[in-house]
Amino acid sequence: MKQFLDSPNLLQTIVSEAEKNSAAARLVAADLTEAQLNWKPSPEQWSIAQCLEHLTVATKGFEKYFSSAFEHARKNPQVGSAPRYKPSFVGGWLAKQVSPEAARKLPAPKIFRPGDSSAIQGPLESFLKAQDSFLDFVQRSKGIDYNKTRLRSPVTPLMRYSLADAFVITVLHGQRHLGQARRVREMAEFP
Repeated sequence: MKQFLDSPNLLQTIVSEAEKNSAAARLVAADLTEAQLNWKPSPEQWSIAQCLEHLTVATKGFEKYFSSAFEHARKNPQVGSAPRYKPSFVGGWLAKQVSPEAARKLPAPKIFRPGDSSAIQGPLESFLKAQDSFLDFVQRSKGIDYNKTRLRSPVTPLMRYSLADAFVITVLHGQRHLGQARRVREMAEFP
């Protein structure tokens, strides 16, 4: 979270961290078979494919909310320079909950849960495509006051936070589950 709070250019930091997530996904899924990608350490734990599918579904779940936020933000005057990131109360709290450093595990919201299937096809390609779409949204937000532009959470209509929060949450959430996927691959019993 600190890298976002200290960043003189939030959008550039988001892009850089999201690209690191894409590289981490390529590394963790590199040269694995479908069977290896879908291997689960236990029935309660996710496979690498499920981690990637969860991130894909969550990222895609934001798309219509990003579009709506952009539509409203474009009606307001453009900002000349990129504002520093100021987390909203709800967004800052949520970012801490999904960050890799968070000790507590949160259950995935029903709409973002991966399939239980042991045959998820092309999880890396789907994740990278969702990442490209996310990066497109980030690039399109230049000139918008992303701290003041609000959007509704895809999980619950009662939760609202800033566009900047949503970008930070997406990146931190990715870091968390890519770390989870890496730990699965590093298990001694991994096939």
